[in-house]
Amino acid sequence: MILQMTRFVFFAAGSVGGFAVAGLIDWSEQIGYPQYLVIIIFVILGGSIGYLSGSIIGREATYAWQRFEERLQSLSAVEIMLGGLGGTLGILVAVAVSYPLRLLQPAWIGLLGSVAAFGLLSFIGLRVALLKAEDVSRAFPRLAAGAAAGVPGADDDVFLDTSAVIDGRFVDLRRAGFLPGRLRVPRFVLAELHTLSDSADDVRRARGRRGLDLLATLQQGDSAVEVFEIDYADIPEVDLKLVRLARDSGGSLLTVDHNLTDLARVRGVRALNVNELAAALRPSYLPGESLRVNVVREGKEPGQGVGYLEDGTMVVVAAGSDRVGESIETEVTSVLQTSAGRMIFAKLKQLT
Repeated sequence: MILQMTRFVFFAAGSVGGFAVAGLIDWSEQIGYPQYLVIIIFVILGGSIGYLSGSIIGREATYAWQRFEERLQSLSAVEIMLGGLGGTLGILVAVAVSYPLRLLQPAWIGLLGSVAAFGLLSFIGLRVALLKAEDVSRAFPRLAAGAAAGVPGADDDVFLDTSAVIDGRFVDLRRAGFLPGRLRVPRFVLAELHTLSDSADDVRRARGRRGLDLLATLQQGDSAVEVFEIDYADIPEVDLKLVRLARDSGGSLLTVDHNLTDLARVRGVRALNVNELAAALRPSYLPGESLRVNVVREGKEPGQGVGYLEDGTMVVVAAGSDRVGESIETEVTSVLQTSAGRMIFAKLKQLT
């Protein structure tokens, strides 16, 4: 849009300029050509020069505007508000400073000094406010929350990290109604998936391609998953970018990464861990309860058999090594909860 408008303005200006220049001289007397023909030539020449100039300037203006939009998107509501306040304070200080500067002689030096003071002090006020925005957010959390609440739907946004996209279970959670907000994937997460898909490691490459294929499938259908442009050039790590994004917008993080979950919660960001939800939904088993399990292999200890429940919970059956390949009735003896998950110990149930 900027490019087309710039081309039009410069084309019109060049055409009018060509017409004006052609009318300055009576060309019929100078070169013998009709005046109207010379005017047409000058209008075409001026319009062409204006169009080419507008194309060059328009492209640069479009690029500058895109960079401005990217920078603006990376700013939180608190940063925008404080930046405006800092710039305003800088202008007020510049107004006070400019009065004595105007007394300088010659007059053009005073004018130049006033303009420089306005530009420099407003920039300093804006820059200082942006640099201290994070400290203000920590000191006044209600202010940050109120600013984020002013963004429509921001508190309903759920941002997916790379592990959640690869995991794919968020699709079922969405269908079941457990994720009512907007599901959003920032462009830098998509870039990390591309990096994984190009990895020399077979496992990492397969995981990256799985995530990309899933996103491509969801975007082709009627899906609420949105890939959007945003970046934090000053933050190198993807996890830290996600935490910053969720904190600034007031949204939530969806992940299966335990470390990212802890990092987000420490920084005051709501983190939704799919693995925690899956663990919470697992049925509880108490010692003495009956449990049917399919023994798939022998355990580490002599005589042990190992099977798995439908939710992936490992069941270690005492004296079950000779029942590999069979579905047997067992009795729970104990349940062990570890950082890696839950493990159930059982014994063969005595038939009475």
